[in-house]
Amino acid sequence: IYNMTQTIFNMPCSFIPAITMSIIPAITAHITLMDDKAVCATEESAARITGLIALPCAVGLFVLAEPVTALIGGYEGEKLVLAGQLMALMGIGVFFYSIVQLTNAVMQAHGHASIPVVNMLLAGVMRLIVVYLLTGNQNIQLLGAPIGAALCYLAIGVMNLIAMKKAVPQQPAIAKNLLRPALPALVMGAAAFGAWYGLKQLTDSRLVLCALPVMVGAALYFLLVIKFRAITREDCLLIPKGDKIADLLHL
Repeated sequence: IYNMTQTIFNMPCSFIPAITMSIIPAITAHITLMDDKAVCATEESAARITGLIALPCAVGLFVLAEPVTALIGGYEGEKLVLAGQLMALMGIGVFFYSIVQLTNAVMQAHGHASIPVVNMLLAGVMRLIVVYLLTGNQNIQLLGAPIGAALCYLAIGVMNLIAMKKAVPQQPAIAKNLLRPALPALVMGAAAFGAWYGLKQLTDSRLVLCALPVMVGAALYFLLVIKFRAITREDCLLIPKGDKIADLLHL
């Protein structure tokens, strides 16, 4: 069960490194040209795009943990309860993981690659201790593993953000831009959960109980992102076919 939920966790997380690694040469180029404004703008755009992907994935996996694991894992009863709890905790970890990947890339672009390595080592030791203590608790057991992972990612992200205040002269608003899509993601999560809860009273189909809430949430999130201007044309230009995407969204 844990391995299955870990596989689902890895799916949205696989998108984040592709974004963060692509910004390193862009940031380095602006640093070489001593264009501090462009450096800051690129880092903030990367934060918005990362948040745009990570937040809905985290919220979606949290609120739809049960129908997702029921469909993919085929679990019932106590196994489904455990799978849902593990998936919800891992869903939260998706957002913390994205912070780690983004801040690691920014620090690396500024020539401070060793700082995230030290932070990862410190947080890794903390994770081992937390997992050891929590999994040994009869009331927590296996749930201690995703809790330890989420806390580890959070600790690395916080330490990286603190280190950036000294190591990065431009001081980009990383946290603010990461959370820019928060409202659309939260509204999407509420709508998706409501759709799932309502459908539970009407059908037992696992496919319907998972697919329809996901479709409702995705469509609503798409509309809210455009309405609240959670992404700009400049953000789109950082990704492949970005100009066409920006034109499609009328940015």
